[in-house]
Amino acid sequence: MLMRVFGAPFCAPCFEDETPTKVLELCCGSALWSSACNDYFKRSGSKVSFTGLDIAPLAPDLNRSGLDWTFVQHDTRKRLPFPDEEFDFIFIKDASICTSASVFQADPLGEPLRLLRSGGVLEVWDSDYLLRTLLPNPPVARGTSEDDLEQAQATGTYTISAATPFAQAQNQYLKDYNSWAQKALEKCRITTTPCASISLAFSAEADSFQDYGSRRIAIPLSEVRWEREPGATLATSKRRVSTPGTGEYRKLSQDQLALRRTALMTVVQTIESLEPMLIEANGYGQDEWDRWWSNMTADLLQQKGTANGEVLEVGAWWGQKR
Repeated sequence: MLMRVFGAPFCAPCFEDETPTKVLELCCGSALWSSACNDYFKRSGSKVSFTGLDIAPLAPDLNRSGLDWTFVQHDTRKRLPFPDEEFDFIFIKDASICTSASVFQADPLGEPLRLLRSGGVLEVWDSDYLLRTLLPNPPVARGTSEDDLEQAQATGTYTISAATPFAQAQNQYLKDYNSWAQKALEKCRITTTPCASISLAFSAEADSFQDYGSRRIAIPLSEVRWEREPGATLATSKRRVSTPGTGEYRKLSQDQLALRRTALMTVVQTIESLEPMLIEANGYGQDEWDRWWSNMTADLLQQKGTANGEVLEVGAWWGQKR
């Protein structure tokens, strides 16, 4: 989903002219990213070697698919098993849930930077656990490139900056989830807003980078009521389009609707995966939880429960090491 949102397997502009030769995917899971990244670099005829690291061997043997692939099974609570300056591209996705007891907690970027060669790139993607509501007609994030704005417009998503107007989730089931997730994750010393934490980590390491940047995106979980109102503005274009008094409204394409449905399913599956922690936080019995779950899924998936503008907030951060 995020590769569709960002338009490529990575956001760092450094590889437009020069392809990396040795890539590390930390917390690689099924290694979907490594496979997609290999396909991307193959277009230029470049040969790239990939290493994936995770606590369990979930990835298939990608060598059978033509990748130069090595898998390393390792617990990230320990020092990473590579020499200094071993890689020229390190990618980390959705690893915030792993950081509470790992080497990343005290110094989130220290180990990846140790493994990165001078001139190499570190890129991190993640999303927030807590959900907010995007308010009508959000402004374009300042400094966003025309290409990124066009990508947001093509995907029906919204760029995020400090000026983006948000409110608390309006849907009662998502309010419940936010409250329980806050309590459950804080107990495990896991941040509920990884996007803010990662931004701070990159800012703290500013002296380690010759250049760094970020992209923040809000993905609505469904068609939003205020997008259909006459006079609504399209904040995904520098030329903000409005249709006052015409009765016209922004109509989403099937691809845009499918992306939002995928974001919604991602949220539902996240709630499902956190079930034991959420039950402990709310004190529900299993029957009570099952009733809440059934009502929640019906509301979100069948009854347009996110039409007020609840969004999944995602981000990408990158830096080129000095």
